[in-house]
Amino acid sequence: MAKFLRFYTHKNIADKIFVTLIAILSLTFFFPKKEIFKYEFSKGKIWNHEDLFSPFHFIVPKNIRDISLEIRKLEENKNHYFDKKPHVIRNIKKKLKKISFIRKNKFLYKKSREIINTVYRYGYLDSKLFSKNNLFIFYKKNKYGIPVSSNNIYTSQKVNNLLDKKIKNNYRLKRTLKKMIVPNLYYKKDYTEKVFHEKIKSIIRIKRTIAKGEKIIRKNEVIDGEKFQILSLFRKEYEIKVWNKKKDYGLILGYFLIISTIFSILLLYLFYFQNKIFQNNREINFLIINILLISSITIITLKYHSKILYLIPFCILPISIRAFFNLNLSLIIHLTTILLLSLITPNSFEFIFLQVITGFLVLLTKKNIYKMANLFIAVGKITITYIITFCSLTLIRKGSLESISLYPFSLFFLSGVLTLFVHPLIFLFEKLFNLTSDISLLELSDTNTPILRLLSQKAPGTLQHVLTVANIAEEAAVSIGANSLLTRIGAIYHDIGKIKNSIFFTENQHNLLLNPHEKLSPKESAKIILEHVTIGIELAKKYHLPDTITDFIRTHHGNSIIHYFYEKQKEKCPNMMVDEKKFQYSGPKPFSKETAIVMICDSIEAASKSIKNPSSKDLENLVENIINKQKKENQFSNADITLKEIEKIKQVLKKKLINIYHTRIEYPN
Repeated sequence: MAKFLRFYTHKNIADKIFVTLIAILSLTFFFPKKEIFKYEFSKGKIWNHEDLFSPFHFIVPKNIRDISLEIRKLEENKNHYFDKKPHVIRNIKKKLKKISFIRKNKFLYKKSREIINTVYRYGYLDSKLFSKNNLFIFYKKNKYGIPVSSNNIYTSQKVNNLLDKKIKNNYRLKRTLKKMIVPNLYYKKDYTEKVFHEKIKSIIRIKRTIAKGEKIIRKNEVIDGEKFQILSLFRKEYEIKVWNKKKDYGLILGYFLIISTIFSILLLYLFYFQNKIFQNNREINFLIINILLISSITIITLKYHSKILYLIPFCILPISIRAFFNLNLSLIIHLTTILLLSLITPNSFEFIFLQVITGFLVLLTKKNIYKMANLFIAVGKITITYIITFCSLTLIRKGSLESISLYPFSLFFLSGVLTLFVHPLIFLFEKLFNLTSDISLLELSDTNTPILRLLSQKAPGTLQHVLTVANIAEEAAVSIGANSLLTRIGAIYHDIGKIKNSIFFTENQHNLLLNPHEKLSPKESAKIILEHVTIGIELAKKYHLPDTITDFIRTHHGNSIIHYFYEKQKEKCPNMMVDEKKFQYSGPKPFSKETAIVMICDSIEAASKSIKNPSSKDLENLVENIINKQKKENQFSNADITLKEIEKIKQVLKKKLINIYHTRIEYPN
């Protein structure tokens, strides 16, 4: 047996080390492999570090705003290209020779030629295409554009003015020329756009060049817009250029050491302050998988879309942990996860500050988060805390909220909404790890569950007994800070084994004329009484009760002896050696505060029913005697309950019993 225990202990420790090592290696492998720029900086703040020199040559490109301004200027001064059609002039001159009254009059012919040459010297353009905003109008000649001032280009209005000026009295000539003179410039839209886009492409995108060894920023210098752009670009270039395989190995080693340190601290905390959880490998695996799950989501988000980092519902982790364990553990797991992720998140100070503040607030809210109303309130607090903390950090960095974007607020809101999915996540964890949450316990408190309905039908007295035990046990648990909900539910189900052979238990014998034990020997009676624990365990399996509830069935009598039938057997056979084990429960003894409380309350409530018209002193003595007897039998040796806590439980039970059995005051008629 000793060898088996040693083997089990060594295997238990080996399993913990193996799982923890897998977690450490997984995070080490999947964490991003790049050098982290060690300086934090913000626009408008002071550069508090030493003078920064560039270890390499790099280029500072123009930002989008600068390039947009240049494109706008090009568009304002955009050149328009036209084709000049020479056949238009030739056709007009031919027509001119054919008009008899012009051809016969040399003066009119000469004047007409002069007007035509003037109009078409630079070109005639349709008024709809003409724009005074263009300093030059270009017309396309071969592959080259010839610049022409817009003042020299004729339009219909300018042609009319010219005719009015040159031909004052000859209305016929003026009308004839007006019909003959037509535009000879045609807009080349495709070519114009092509030239314009070529100019856009030729815009110099480089704002300035930083040479190797050049000072980027000096100590105590204000980080203005330009410096902020240069520093942001330098950080990006630094993480790309100042890196090689050798440094890759160094980074992996650094990750491994710091992640190992964080996990070691977590295991040490569990060993010293949560030893019950430390001994349970299933619960250790659950905690580590939770850390790996939220870490994996964060790693993937940072790799593909780092801007939505705050969409991840980090607060879902402490809420789900707290549903199964205590406040302290959920806080430690949350801090452990945030510390691990701060190694890879951008602006790690802001990340840690936001998540720690919000996580603390969630954990300090009501524990009964299983109620939807409380969950919605918690989500509201999460969102508001994110927004207030983010705005506060922005004010510290920039001194103003003018440039703040609404985008982070939308992420905080969606993160809160995603936190509402904690209930199905808790349900999934229960099924995967065979754990019991407060949500499941609350469902089990319904007396209409099949097993409690059966108990009500088969052993109604027992049902009243367990409900009374549940009430006083819950108060006792509250008094010492134990899990009151678990204690209450455990108390309700601890005696379900009495469904079978219910009439052999005192609380179900009210209407019986004859006690059925009188027909049995003390050994047979003891056997039936002892069996209710085994039957209860079988029923718990049949009705799929959680292991944490089955533990109350196993331990509510510890390894105590049924003294009444034991003494009766000794009286019956005074000359024979009575086997004590035939009258003893198989155990185990209670191994938690909650199971110890139920054992105490069960014994005291049952014993109190045997006293007729008990006084306050009788009830106080009863509590003292039963608990002292259990202490003498070492029933609390495996439970993490202190003598001080037992004394508190005594006071609560005395008060509760006195209230239950209070004497009614008689009033005169």
